[in-house]
Amino acid sequence: MRYYNIMVLSVMFLCGSSFANDEYFLCKTVKGTIKLDANKEVLRYTLTKEHKVKFNYESKGEGFSGFKYNHYSRFQTDYFTVSFMSANYKYTIFSNYEDEKEYRGVSVTNLNSKKESVYNCKSVDIDRLSDLSARLACDKDSALGCE
Repeated sequence: MRYYNIMVLSVMFLCGSSFANDEYFLCKTVKGTIKLDANKEVLRYTLTKEHKVKFNYESKGEGFSGFKYNHYSRFQTDYFTVSFMSANYKYTIFSNYEDEKEYRGVSVTNLNSKKESVYNCKSVDIDRLSDLSARLACDKDSALGCE
């Protein structure tokens, strides 16, 4: 039995490490499930609904190119965002804390009309957005900065 347990754990470790994804954000919204994960050197944003991929965006090249981040904090306030642009839209995944309340979700802004739609998370399974700050470029066009 001991040999069997060691063998199973070894297989799980070896297989898991070669196929593992790093998940940074996972939440459910009215539009579907938002997921931000990385597999090797590709950062991927996925929106799924009823087990079907509705929208997918992947980083281009090395260093998760195409995605940027912002971070701002002060007493009892912390804003962290990861954003990318696709087809005249800016997508911003946000994780904000202010006045003892947490807000998470995604905002989608039409770059032509400047109309913004915000989809707040109904439930959050994973929020590790801040782990990306060392791997993403700062969005210097944002007023939030990159503390």
